[in-house]
Amino acid sequence: MPGKIIETTFRVRYAETDASGVVYHAHYIVWFEHGRGDWFWQQGRDYHRDVEARGLNWPVTELGARYLAPARYGDLVTVRTWLKELRSREFTLGYEIVNAETRQLLCAGWTKHLNLDSNWRACKIPDDIRKFLLSES
Repeated sequence: MPGKIIETTFRVRYAETDASGVVYHAHYIVWFEHGRGDWFWQQGRDYHRDVEARGLNWPVTELGARYLAPARYGDLVTVRTWLKELRSREFTLGYEIVNAETRQLLCAGWTKHLNLDSNWRACKIPDDIRKFLLSES
């Protein structure tokens, strides 16, 4: 069920690298979050207004990442984000991080999110949000 792919491009900062100039592995997970935020913004949505202000929360409950090649200080990288799976109370987003210039795949991964109400109990994703999540526009 891959949905619309949203791309976010930025340059690797020095602070994201280790002593050898290679991006430290945990930063790829932060980049997943950066892509997830842009996945909302580029589709005209606001996570705070459209989710949190309604009393809902979408914590990350699981994630996976496969590292394939290093990113280095100064590289331009692109995070590609899409809806991978949608269930009644949870959804999974897929990610690819590629070198923006060579298009080499650097990391592939996913995050699973559970829909929780204001009391932090799992609940069904509202129909209007499901429609947005499934939207190809």
